[in-house]
Amino acid sequence: MLAGVALLALAGCKDLDGFRPGCPNVAVVRDAGTAYVAGADGQLAHKATLTGFGGTCEYDESGVTIEADLTIRAQSGPAFAGGTAHYEYFVAVTDADRNVLAKQVFGADVNLSGGTGVVQERLVQFIPLPPTVDGRYYEVLAGFQLTPEQVEANRRMNEAPRQ
Repeated sequence: MLAGVALLALAGCKDLDGFRPGCPNVAVVRDAGTAYVAGADGQLAHKATLTGFGGTCEYDESGVTIEADLTIRAQSGPAFAGGTAHYEYFVAVTDADRNVLAKQVFGADVNLSGGTGVVQERLVQFIPLPPTVDGRYYEVLAGFQLTPEQVEANRRMNEAPRQ
């Protein structure tokens, strides 16, 4: 009986048509998900958050293509001079061991003339994978391109106890 089960298991190895790989995880890096920009006087000029980063994927023989929408929500602060605010954000691909395979930086302008603004960015990312590799072990990560000081400030804020 065990030999029969083993043969059935091995029979599935020859035919990969039934293999249904998962989509790579698509997420915002927690400590890079918010950007605070100070004005000349040190007061807040504007801030933005990355939200709504979700997507779909489609496989072909050469890999997986991820299409995702990334939303940037921004708000002006007391030191805002008016007009638009410019933000730089990155999109990176990591493998199962969290090695960065690729990273690209993009820019987005958000109109804050009404005090708040929203921009949605459409991203398409291709990851070359053999047909037998499951893409769910890969990640597509987004975050604002921040200075080390901004990242540290976000970490302190993220670690602060909630009241």
